[in-house]
Amino acid sequence: MRLDRFLTLYISSPLIGLSRLSCDLKIPILMYHSIAEDSDDNVLPYYRTVTTPQTFENHMALLRDAGWHVITLSEAIRLLQGTSGEFPRKATSGPDLRKSSLPLDLSPRAVVITFDDGFRDFFTAAFPILDRFGFRATVFLTSGCVDKAFRTGRECLRTREIRELARVGVEFGSHTVTHPQLHELSKAAIVHELADSKQVIEDTIGSEVSLFSYPYRFPEEDTEFTSQLASLLTEQGYSAGVTTVIGLSSRCDNPFFLKRLPVNDADDRRFLRAKLEGAYDWLHLGQLTYKRLRRTVGKMAAP
Repeated sequence: MRLDRFLTLYISSPLIGLSRLSCDLKIPILMYHSIAEDSDDNVLPYYRTVTTPQTFENHMALLRDAGWHVITLSEAIRLLQGTSGEFPRKATSGPDLRKSSLPLDLSPRAVVITFDDGFRDFFTAAFPILDRFGFRATVFLTSGCVDKAFRTGRECLRTREIRELARVGVEFGSHTVTHPQLHELSKAAIVHELADSKQVIEDTIGSEVSLFSYPYRFPEEDTEFTSQLASLLTEQGYSAGVTTVIGLSSRCDNPFFLKRLPVNDADDRRFLRAKLEGAYDWLHLGQLTYKRLRRTVGKMAAP
């Protein structure tokens, strides 16, 4: 059994069950990438980014059966900020969206489904499943790959498909223009990645884009960089964003750098249920400690 699964199911999960004394709102934000049959099972389970349609449908059935209320990222942010208001819920079919408030007593069971990169299989495989369950999602587009292939060769969404999805309630955000390591870029290059991707997506869907997803590992240990990035995101008109940092998102998190839960084909129902309940959050502390240690060693070794 993989170590993170063992610790989650047999150590963290029982402790979570015994210590649920806090009423603070925490929302799981699921992070998917590709929904396709060509599963990347040659990669270690933690690093996989492909989920088969069968597994994805099982995940959605779990959310439905366990009573989770699926909302978009922008709706979750409004909940976390205490301004839930009126949320659009998807009608049974077509672009007609009904307005219905999200009761506060349901907010602890709210969950967000996100997709990074903007692969075309979201349109062909993921959305039909989401539509059958009546679930909505937030998709982060690598704008420079629209109508093209990603660097891995996987086909990305086409312009007409993005517009069609936007019309039926799919929420879109930016995942940069070229999917670079932002931490390694100059300030001007970062601004380009933020501003140009936002403009292209807005021109495509005809509405404002205010959400951002950080590509690759998020350098949370570099507070100088993250502070600069938050300022640049604000300047470019973004209001919130997500990262690869593991955990449930809460009111105390920086809205630009919300945590997520990585999900892929290796997640069975039991493991996913534990993640949704917060039993996987322990991994963040270990990862952050490792990041800080590596950064300290790097500074000491620098000439």
